[in-house]
Parts: sequence; C-alpha cells; structure tokens
Amino acid sequence: MYDVIVVGAGPAGLTAALTCVRAGLKVQVIGKVTGGQAAEAPLIENYPGFKSITGMELMKLFSEQVESLGVSMLNDEVTKIEQVNEVFEVKTSFSGRFKCRSVILAIGAEPKKLGVKGEEEFYGRGVSYCATCDGPLFKGKEVAVVGGGIPALNAALYLSSLAKTVYLIHERSRFSGFKTLIDRVHERSNIVKKLNTTVIEIGGKIFVEWVRIKNVKSGEEEEIKVSGVFIEVGKKVDSDFLKGFVELDNKGQIVIDSLCRTSRIGVFAAGDATTIPYKQVIIAAGEGAKAAMSAYDYLRGTKH
Repeated sequence: MYDVIVVGAGPAGLTAALTCVRAGLKVQVIGKVTGGQAAEAPLIENYPGFKSITGMELMKLFSEQVESLGVSMLNDEVTKIEQVNEVFEVKTSFSGRFKCRSVILAIGAEPKKLGVKGEEEFYGRGVSYCATCDGPLFKGKEVAVVGGGIPALNAALYLSSLAKTVYLIHERSRFSGFKTLIDRVHERSNIVKKLNTTVIEIGGKIFVEWVRIKNVKSGEEEEIKVSGVFIEVGKKVDSDFLKGFVELDNKGQIVIDSLCRTSRIGVFAAGDATTIPYKQVIIAAGEGAKAAMSAYDYLRGTKH
C-alpha cells in the first residue's frame, strides 16, 4: 500500500510527488501524460531560475528529478476513487487498482473547444490545441491562432518564428496578459491581429484550407486562407469521475481550502484543477508542494 497516490503528472503533481518522497513517504504518480498541459507551453518566462524555457524542457527536468528519487510513474487514466474506512482505492483504465492512505488530486485542465463546424472534422489535419507540438509542421505557411489570453499570445509569438503569417483572432477589443507579452505581439510584423472577431467555421477538403470569421460589431464575415488553426481559448477541468467523491464548483473545479484540503478527509488537491484563481506553472508547483505537506501532516496526525 502507498502512503500517497498523486493523480496527475503536471507541475502540481510532480512537485507534490517530489515533496512527498523527500518526506519519506511511499508515492505512486498516475497521470495520462507526463508534464501535463504545461509541457505544451511554447515558452515560459516567469519561472525563477530560467530566463526562458519551453514547457517541454521544464517538465522534462521536473520528471527527471522525481524519477531520480525512485518515485514510480505510471502513464494511465484514473477512472474512479473509492474509500473504505481510511483506505483509498484508485482505479485506472489499464493498470488495475492501487491502494493508499491519502490522495493528492493534480489532474490539471484540458483545452476548451470552440464548438464550431469543422473543428472536430479537421482535428489532427490542421486543427491543433498545441503550438509547440504541431507548429513545426506549418513552417512557411499561413496559420491562425484563436484566443486573446497569455496562451494564445505565446502561441502566436512562437508560430510567428515558423509560419509566414499568423492571424491572431480574438473576440474582444484588446488582449489580456502581461504588457511585455502584448508589446511583443504588436512588434511582430507577421502577426495580423483580428480583434472583435470570432471563428464561425473551419473548412477545407482533406486538410484545413480556410477559416471563416465574423466581426462581432459589424457582422461582416471574411474567409482567410490558412493551413492550420491553433485554438487557445482556455481550459476546462475533466472532473466527472470525482462527482460525489469531493466537492466541485459549478465549473467542475475541485474546491479546496488554504491548505489544499478538499471536502473529503485525506484527499488533497493542487494546480489548475482547483478553485485557486491563478493558473500558472509556478503557482501549480507551489500548490503541489503545499498539498504534499498537508498530506504528510494528515498521515502523521498533525492538526492545524
């Protein structure tokens, strides 16, 4: 039996595992993808110690450090968690069941979809939710990035170094994010800004060939020739398997207190899947450490 099972292998989960094993706890990490969504970040410039680093590089360092301490890492999906007395049983899709004395939920969040015609049809054939994964396939081509927050701005900047033209499509009149990031977007001559604009359809034959957009103020529609559409309109938490097990808010986020405790004793949560208002790698990592320390105190019988 494990002392702690960490569900999720992103920055929160890996930091939680690191903190737990250093405290002498027996830990198992179960996550669908090592590094989580953070591994797909084109560039991270606000993580202390690194002036600039890709999400993939940073998460590789995280996982290498965790594995160097002997933590077992399993790539699988957790489908259900049950409790019998003070023991938790974690069920997975392919690897069976695992028992533990406490659980740390660090399941992260997944990309939101636009819900427009052509999005599902052309997924993997021009539609992407990961600029760093698929960007190199569009070198010298015309692409579109949909969104106006930090992930979209980062994606546009990254793609502007590869693509001929990047159309940055945002439904509002201004971008949201760090001023330095927005300034860099405005400085790139091959980033064409399409503000007050939404995507209404993605089309083509076998692969994406165009995207149809609509100005939300004038109602005017326009068809832009592109080979790729990168969607960065936010994240959602896939927490259906936790319904009835821990308290969730109306967005499906795991409700936690200041010590990362959930509504169920012995279960903790950290990172983008929780009700903390800020979603950044450095915050997720810090919350992961906090959740691990709370789990350690719980296992020791320490009360706060």
